[in-house]
Amino acid sequence: MLSQSRIVVLCLLAVLPLLAAQGQQARIVCYFSNWAIYRPDVGRYTIDDIPAEMCTHIVYSFIGVDDSNYQVLVIDPEIDLEQNGFRNFTDLRQKYPNAKYQIAVGGWAEGGKKYSQMVAVKERRQSFIASVVQFMKVYNFDGFDLDWEYPGAADRGGSFGDKDTFFYFVEELRRAFDREGRGWEITMAVPVANFRLQEGYHVPELCENLDAIHCMTYDLRGNWAGFADVHSPLYKRPHDQWAYEKLNVNDGVQLWVNYGCPPNKLVIGVPFYGRTFTLSASTTNPMLGSYINKEAGGGDPGPYTNATGFLAYYEICTEVQDGEKGWTKKWDDVGLCPYTYKGTQFVGYEDEKSLQYKMDWIKQKGYAGAMTWAIDMDDFHGLCGPENALMKVLYDNMKDYVVPEPTVTTTPRPEWNRPPSTMSSEGEQTSQRPTTTTNTRKPTTAAAPTTTTTRRTTTTTATRKPTTILPPAPTGSEEDREPMPVEPEHEDESEIDCSGYKDFVPSADCTKYYRCVHGQPVEFVCKPGTVFHTALNVCDWPENADRPECRTKAKLIEPLADEYGL
Repeated sequence: MLSQSRIVVLCLLAVLPLLAAQGQQARIVCYFSNWAIYRPDVGRYTIDDIPAEMCTHIVYSFIGVDDSNYQVLVIDPEIDLEQNGFRNFTDLRQKYPNAKYQIAVGGWAEGGKKYSQMVAVKERRQSFIASVVQFMKVYNFDGFDLDWEYPGAADRGGSFGDKDTFFYFVEELRRAFDREGRGWEITMAVPVANFRLQEGYHVPELCENLDAIHCMTYDLRGNWAGFADVHSPLYKRPHDQWAYEKLNVNDGVQLWVNYGCPPNKLVIGVPFYGRTFTLSASTTNPMLGSYINKEAGGGDPGPYTNATGFLAYYEICTEVQDGEKGWTKKWDDVGLCPYTYKGTQFVGYEDEKSLQYKMDWIKQKGYAGAMTWAIDMDDFHGLCGPENALMKVLYDNMKDYVVPEPTVTTTPRPEWNRPPSTMSSEGEQTSQRPTTTTNTRKPTTAAAPTTTTTRRTTTTTATRKPTTILPPAPTGSEEDREPMPVEPEHEDESEIDCSGYKDFVPSADCTKYYRCVHGQPVEFVCKPGTVFHTALNVCDWPENADRPECRTKAKLIEPLADEYGL
């Protein structure tokens, strides 16, 4: 006879798989801003600083769209290519194989005009999607994060038709990724303001095609509002009126649910930074809603992020914890966020206590997990206490959280109220995506305009925008997938055709290329040990070359070839 205790254990073992099948692992999404490497001293943040063991998905931010040919644009070739940023990032997989490594396109600084232009024309969408597919293969990413801020936003360069054409783009990207059969995910960073959703998002259909939605539930207040406040309040406060009545985390995410997105696809964003304000000179007892000196553009810049109206968490906590510096810390009892002030300076931010409230709320609501913009602004050196103190709150709360199946099933919209589905010439239908998924700014997050001052631009030839249309990806086994060779142009400069829209022209010599400047060819030479990539129009390592003849050891400087084992 089996004892009662053994019977109970056996019953539990039988039931546990059924319980697990009813939910999915929570997502812990970590955005990484590549320009954090330019911050001085203790603010400098590199790929090696990423706490990958605490993230299910890590998002490298950002690449862009080239508006000359509507292909992938490498925004910072110095970091991404010359310093091997893309490859070093995805190489984290060797040490942390359980995380997924994504690339984000867009961000606040990219604007919206060229994205609107890209999605408006089918051929442009196809060009960009083809370049994305090749980019994903070359640099071994697991997923693609869409961070266009925002479709349909006239104030950001968008147009009325974006709502439909952006959906077409997502649908076509989904089909292209599914055809590859590599399990690539597509996620999207989204606003939570009602007018933004109405302008640019077919919510039910987008959620059907995407693996997860990253809600940018921060930057809900700022200098632009004209008053001091926290920027990620969890709930509506008494002073939240008019346009701000529903602009809080709880109500903003609920909008996505109301419009037809399943809760188990919504990942909730939290900021590892604060929004800062310069108070009016007449303000003597600051509080939420106090008048500010709007012309100041925000609070004073920090010593490391160097952006007006913006401070990283480690810049805030080092000030507040030192009582001799004179900061007064207060708590928003309804919004459940801290704020602090000193003289004319006011900062609204998040700390471990406020994040714990948000993690509890996520689990109570059955949302898909937590996301942060950005991991490089946590206290990663432990200046105020434990290293990565904010990230630890997310990890401790989400690591064992199983996302439940939605209790309410959303009803599909009638056909007359749905955007028309795109179809390929072969009549291929859009793949139907499940409403539940397995484990993954403003960037982003939604990085606010002032944060873009921390990004450095370069003047190397690699910063030039790509223009070559990518060839279609070949079929066959991995070993058979040799990129389509590009026919080199004539080497006599007088015979090189710089008419039309040509910008880059490859040379028969893999280490050289031509640029058409005012209609005339100018020869450029890649740095030693690199060759010209004709699809991406940058100088890259030989193993990444898209021409087979450029991968050979003979094309390299011998010491470099020996060093890298090529």
